Amino acid sequence: MKHAGPLALFAALTAAWTWPLARHLTDAIPGDPGDNFLFLWNLWWMRHVLATPGLEYFRTTYLFFPFGTNLVNASQTMLPAFVAATVLGRVSVITAQNVLLLLYVWANMAAAYALAWAVTRHRRGAVLAGVVFGLSPYLAMRLTGHYELMAAWVLPAFALCLIRAVRASSRRAAVAAGLVLTAGAYTVYYYMIYGLLFAAVYPLAWSGVLVVRWAPRTRTPWLRGLRYACAGGGVLLAAAALFITITGGERVALGPIAISATTPQNALSGVWLFAIGWLLCTWRPAVSLSAEGLIRARRALAPLAVAAFVFAAGISPLAWQTVRLIRHGEYVSPEYQWRSAPHGVDLLSPLMGHPRQSLLQSVSRRAYAAAHLDVMETIGWMGIVPLLILLCARPRADAREDERIWRLVAAAFGIWALGPFLTVAGHDTGLRLPAILLRYVPIVANARMPCRAIVGVFMALGVLLAMRLSGATGKLRPAAVQWLVIALVAFEYLDAPIPLTRMDAPPIYRTLAQQPPGAVCEVPFGVADGLSSGVGVLDRRAVFYATLHEHPIAGGYVARMPEDADRRYEAMPIAGVLLRLSDGRPAGPAAAVPLDTSKSPCRYLVVNRELSSAALKSYIASLPADRIATDEHRDLYRLRD
Repeated sequence: MKHAGPLALFAALTAAWTWPLARHLTDAIPGDPGDNFLFLWNLWWMRHVLATPGLEYFRTTYLFFPFGTNLVNASQTMLPAFVAATVLGRVSVITAQNVLLLLYVWANMAAAYALAWAVTRHRRGAVLAGVVFGLSPYLAMRLTGHYELMAAWVLPAFALCLIRAVRASSRRAAVAAGLVLTAGAYTVYYYMIYGLLFAAVYPLAWSGVLVVRWAPRTRTPWLRGLRYACAGGGVLLAAAALFITITGGERVALGPIAISATTPQNALSGVWLFAIGWLLCTWRPAVSLSAEGLIRARRALAPLAVAAFVFAAGISPLAWQTVRLIRHGEYVSPEYQWRSAPHGVDLLSPLMGHPRQSLLQSVSRRAYAAAHLDVMETIGWMGIVPLLILLCARPRADAREDERIWRLVAAAFGIWALGPFLTVAGHDTGLRLPAILLRYVPIVANARMPCRAIVGVFMALGVLLAMRLSGATGKLRPAAVQWLVIALVAFEYLDAPIPLTRMDAPPIYRTLAQQPPGAVCEVPFGVADGLSSGVGVLDRRAVFYATLHEHPIAGGYVARMPEDADRRYEAMPIAGVLLRLSDGRPAGPAAAVPLDTSKSPCRYLVVNRELSSAALKSYIASLPADRIATDEHRDLYRLRD
């Protein structure tokens, strides 16, 4: 019961941070219309699978009918969906999703609190860690649509179990670590990957097996000349980068070879390479193995092996589905080149404020807009109070080793979060970072948004702050002052009131639910996923409305749709014309061909009159279809056989 107070505080903060969600559990969801509708469909799909013998969760034809899609490498949230279908099975999918979100927010704080408590045994420091991690600006942005990423409790819970397993050689803790990471695999893919990163970094940092020292090099004549060459080359390339920036660059043809120098990035990359060369000519890195570290590393191997075995066994069904997907050529992985790779956290974003803070968000959003930064995917604000504590408070003498470890953890996640190249105010500085190679790593490449690794930085920041608070002296030592610090951080991170999307249930879909089996085409018609803007026009509410009428839908939206979905539909009667017209293209010759409606994926058409163009309405009027229902915005048609 000694932790009841902090846990109750986290419940109150959950309600305040997500306000007014608690008042709209049944009729609204957080965020603006978009990805959030798909998570409601995920919950419904699990319920439908459990209630319908013969259906497979990872494969569905209820989206992208008739060929369907695989949910393995999508945001499938299988574990939360199972909870929503069983424990929360008596409430609507809207209420179930909102309850899950509130539980995530509370669990995020509770898990970070437990981790910091295990490290420091200091209650107020652990509460501060819970607030910093659980109410972080990163999670505030995810609450507006990326619901699966709200389940961040996976990372500190896994870290807690792994630390106990490694430090105490505890097999029980190792089993728990494997189970938590397995839960992450069935909840949110990104945090499973980040858990694996922590499992690599923490034992290495704790063991101290690698010792890196830098020693000044002896200044020989040839080394001095090499340093001058690096300095000169760097200056020349810096001048070239400046010239290209000012003039726009040039394209030069040397016989059959064309050289294009219209952007300064290559020249800037050269400047960085010469700078690194100059440093290596000045300082010599020396890497050695520590004898004591080797003993620690050997001790850590056994619990790590146990955790790995439990994790491998737990994800074997998911792994088998992934292998099947790859064998059938359906595994969709993002394709991008070095320059087109998604950006990471901008180096200036920690100075740009909280884009969702209740009082200062307008200032922050203007700063992001001025730098042409994506508010959702480049968030890096840590807060003023947390940074002041790190700068002003000193760590306890007996906590310096733990501080070193957690600084290395923060650095590992921070380097990943910076992305494939260092950006400052939205500009590529030319410095290539390790994340640029991740697209070549199978499976890991699907964690394509590097900025999301900032969640690991917030976890490490929370633990570091807990250690500073536990060893505070002077004016920061009194309990009242520390509670004031916690309150100030909670205020800095406050994002209420959050935006809500009110959910409706148009009567036309209730009518459709009573109709005989058959797939539905929403008009305008379109296909889309998380990697592209899609083809045609898709009102993403359609995937939520599918949970009301419970018919398969042609087209739709999913995190990773089949690569040839648009081409398949264009070859189908009716659906092909609908897709072209919705995309603003001519109907094509297929519109004039006599129809065999039995070959069309559409049995029912739901036509949104406000969104449909004149060409779409004209084509619908030409179809052999009967209008069986209408409401204020839509018409429902059934195609004749």
